[in-house]
Amino acid sequence: MELPELESLPKGRMLGVLVVKTKEGALGYLSAYSGELQAELEIMPFVPPVYQLPKGENFPEMVQINSISTEVRTLEESEGYISTKIELQQILKETEVNILEAKKKAKIAKEKRDELRKKADGLPENERKYQLDELNRQGAHDGMDLRRYIRSENLRREKAKEVVREIENRIDGLKVLRREKSGKLQEAIFESFVFMNNLGERKNALEVFNDFGVEVPPAGAGECAAPKLFQYAFQHLMTPIALAEFWWGPSPNSEIREHGKFYPACKGKCQPILAHMLKGIQVKPNPLLENFGEDKDLEILFEDEHLVIVNKPSGMLSVSGRYIKDSVQTRVQQLYPKATGPMIVHRLDQDTSGIMIVALNKASHKRLQQQFLERSIQKTYMAILEKPIHKSSGVIELPLILDINNRPMQMVSYKHGKPALTHYEVVEEAALRTLIKLRPVTGRSHQLRVHCAHKLGLHAPIVGDNLYGTPEKRLCLHAQQIKFSHPVTGETIHIKTDLPFSL
Repeated sequence: MELPELESLPKGRMLGVLVVKTKEGALGYLSAYSGELQAELEIMPFVPPVYQLPKGENFPEMVQINSISTEVRTLEESEGYISTKIELQQILKETEVNILEAKKKAKIAKEKRDELRKKADGLPENERKYQLDELNRQGAHDGMDLRRYIRSENLRREKAKEVVREIENRIDGLKVLRREKSGKLQEAIFESFVFMNNLGERKNALEVFNDFGVEVPPAGAGECAAPKLFQYAFQHLMTPIALAEFWWGPSPNSEIREHGKFYPACKGKCQPILAHMLKGIQVKPNPLLENFGEDKDLEILFEDEHLVIVNKPSGMLSVSGRYIKDSVQTRVQQLYPKATGPMIVHRLDQDTSGIMIVALNKASHKRLQQQFLERSIQKTYMAILEKPIHKSSGVIELPLILDINNRPMQMVSYKHGKPALTHYEVVEEAALRTLIKLRPVTGRSHQLRVHCAHKLGLHAPIVGDNLYGTPEKRLCLHAQQIKFSHPVTGETIHIKTDLPFSL
């Protein structure tokens, strides 16, 4: 299959190829794209969608929703609504100033009456009583006038608010109606996405995701390449043999996607669907169920009664997982059965090797954790990048956020991401790879891996990165050094290890 030129595609997208065996026993392949159809791709031999969404006049529900949206926009942009909002703001400011001024005048009048009361003490009794009665009458009258004036100003406010409120209530009502219609439409669409599997079972998107513990499927569920490929294969009595998905086109600004590189199906949208569609098909064992650290030793680099520093091997979990209990945490618990408290102060990714500090009591854990929060602990990582970067040193600042549709992967988001800062320094360069020193200031999940791989970072994935680069025997990322203050003695602790890989 010959794909279009990169420049001719309006944006990058995931493409998929499924090797199949026909009912006659011949080998062949199917191809698919992720997302909605684009005119530039209609000429390509892609399998059809699992469910073809109607468009235009064939989509009356959407026409109604669009009509409501137009009405909402017309109201929100109308001169009447805009002018009443402006008038309301003016009235709110005016009445606030007027009420404050009236209260100020009333206060001055009261102070004058209080002065006259004091002077009345030297008058004859009859005159003093008359003047005090007159001052009290005047005070009561002024108080009544102030309250009446405040009520009138507040009423003026409420009338102005009511004019705006009438329009906003209408807008809100239309939005509620639109939301209800959108919800019903989305539910109908999900019911129309019916997925098959090799056992002849059929389930719609709602049923598939409900079985997975998800009440409402994410938008776009069923429109990825993998479900389209398997659906077409099952419909035509083909046996799936092997699947590959890859990115074609320009890289997006958020996720890490490189032209021509292979990536697994996303978890948020595809995992529940594929769990159903792959029933009855022999697949590779789930790597999440395999303990890659089982036959590896946990090296002790430093220990005392307060903490232990270990050298975690690649493949070992930092803490126990859902399926695998063996971890740095459980190993240390076995070695130090009297240890108390949370113990784990910081973590390393399963595929990352290197130095980890483990506290042996609550007090040490709290003080060490405080050092991490204050960013006074200095960590140095070594990594090998997939390619030369032609830079000797620098700083990477890319805010990161969890990709909720593809956990545990992270993506860059300047709007919602948390700040992430990394200093880097090239140690050695080869023709095709780079040995680099990384010093993270912040400690975001997958920070170093994303900062290296993202096009706005070094644009060079770490060797062996099965999430953001190309899988190999191991991830070439190692926490080589750490420097911190002992939580009890205050002594500076500086630990360094040998690299478990070379350029």
